[in-house]
Amino acid sequence: MWSDIETSKDLLGYTVHAELLKKIIMEPSNLPVTIGLYGDWGCGKSSTLKILQEKIEKDADSKENTIVVYFDGWSFESFDDAKMALIQGIVEKLESNTSIKKECIGAVRQLAKTVKEKIFSMRTLLWSVKNIVAPAALTYTTGGLTILPSLLSFFESYNSDEKKKELADALTGKDAETFLKKALNTHINADQFSAVREFRESFCELIEATGKERIVILIDDLDRCLPQHIIDNLEAIKLFLNVEKTAFIIAADQNIVSNAIMRQYGEKLGIQKRGESERSIGEDYMDKFIHIPYTIPKLSDQEVESYVTLLLCESVLSQSDFQTIHNDFQKYIIEHKFEGYGWNNIKEMQGVKENKDLAGIVAFMAHCTTSISHSLYRNPRLIKRFLNAFEIRFQLLQLSGNLSETNKYLLLKLMLLEISHSNLFGQLNRWTIESKGFSPEIKELEQQAAIDKIDVENYKDWNSKDVKELLTMEPFFSSCDLREIYWVSRDKLIDGMGGTTLIPERIKKLLKMIYSADTDSKMKQHCEEVKVLNGADLDSFFEMLDGKMLTDSEETTPYKVYYYLIELEIDGAYNRFIKTFSRIAEKAPFSISNYLKKLLDKFNNDKVLLELINKNNKLTRITFPKATKNK
Repeated sequence: MWSDIETSKDLLGYTVHAELLKKIIMEPSNLPVTIGLYGDWGCGKSSTLKILQEKIEKDADSKENTIVVYFDGWSFESFDDAKMALIQGIVEKLESNTSIKKECIGAVRQLAKTVKEKIFSMRTLLWSVKNIVAPAALTYTTGGLTILPSLLSFFESYNSDEKKKELADALTGKDAETFLKKALNTHINADQFSAVREFRESFCELIEATGKERIVILIDDLDRCLPQHIIDNLEAIKLFLNVEKTAFIIAADQNIVSNAIMRQYGEKLGIQKRGESERSIGEDYMDKFIHIPYTIPKLSDQEVESYVTLLLCESVLSQSDFQTIHNDFQKYIIEHKFEGYGWNNIKEMQGVKENKDLAGIVAFMAHCTTSISHSLYRNPRLIKRFLNAFEIRFQLLQLSGNLSETNKYLLLKLMLLEISHSNLFGQLNRWTIESKGFSPEIKELEQQAAIDKIDVENYKDWNSKDVKELLTMEPFFSSCDLREIYWVSRDKLIDGMGGTTLIPERIKKLLKMIYSADTDSKMKQHCEEVKVLNGADLDSFFEMLDGKMLTDSEETTPYKVYYYLIELEIDGAYNRFIKTFSRIAEKAPFSISNYLKKLLDKFNNDKVLLELINKNNKLTRITFPKATKNK
């Protein structure tokens, strides 16, 4: 099994990215600098930060003159005041750093105490605004009890009897509300500016006291936070920007962060959506303080092969044998950037050549590289989760007494079909049950695929390149009783959501929250959260929703969810709906007729949708008489 936790052990060839980042931040003339380390969820951003941290701390020159602070933005997700928690966390990690020289420790601790006092002042100010001033203002403007006691105690500048009377007179006059708003804004803004200025000055003194040439702050998992906390963390980071000798590296999915910013500020500014050629508010916002954007590229097929090979070796070989392979890999990729590191590279190495099981699985996986890349979006985390899911089912197959070399590789093939084409996975299962294990349909398909002539009239969905690759790969699906393989996969057949073990928990929770909403308005509100998803996350969400629609085809809820997603203009929502709806149009309930009417209006009586409606007598006869006539 493989851990999902980030690691400094480089199995992806990402050392080159870490080396480049290190080179940038080690150059004094580049400081202060803020780097945005961008990439999709699970692409290896966290591991890159860990590799970078290790390289700095193990290099003699950089270690002596640098303090590295690793900070997980998600760890403060549950804090009411995530902004101040992050700021204080950075200061405390500086204070406790073990590389600070003994002669500097006293000064560092004293200054850290001062900085934390400034943080407390800022926190108190924010609390006062939230809990005293704002309620007081609301009470006054709504005609409630007097706010004078709270207000008078809040404004220190009104500390004499004469000033208090002046304030009281102003608040009882006809312009009281205007005065109140002006007074509050002036006082709060002045205090906030003063608090920030004093904090930055004290923080600069703290850095000087450490005796270090640079402070490198690594911010991870920002994109895992809720939209509001993403904004809070960014605002906290902004307080440190352009402070001398600092380098911030912020790892995040740029699209998620950008959408969070858009959600927070777009509505307030009256901006719903920009044209395709226009930059988003989120991009503009990030550009204000990200000096250098750096995107981790997607893995190539060759890199996927290398990664899978190393993961398999790591799980089977001893630590010393694997270290030999890992060292060889690190040297190999420097000179062979465009080639995969696979069986030919490791077959003669210690611990490998005598391990037949490892040899077989590595060689087989190499043949599956294209399917793995396509099905798992070239995403390292999804690849690792897929292998973990395989390991669990493999062990179950072993415990059931049905383990054989053939069944082992058929299990892999079937799982690849499951994650890439859950509908075909289900269809093959139905064929297998109907034929008591040996499906004539799959045998026919394998024969057709061998000569690249799939009967598209009867097997249209089986005609894609990755599916044909699975059909022509030995061992063939038709070679044994597939019921044994499906037996260890039956959890996926029950819930109708193929591949859910590979889907992040937060995506599952989001669909559950949407699906269980007790009102339409809440459902639509929750659907807004889908806007922040992209890439693999969005595909995973649609996959789960499609599974729900297929299993609950006579229920209203999945259709309603799709309607709101389409209404909110979620990328690909309408096309996904049409594709899934085409499979169960005959079963659709009458209760969705109103939603279908609205979609027809929105898409100018789309012919494809009309044809699908015509397949359902309930919808055609009662709700769409025009469609009946045109039939």
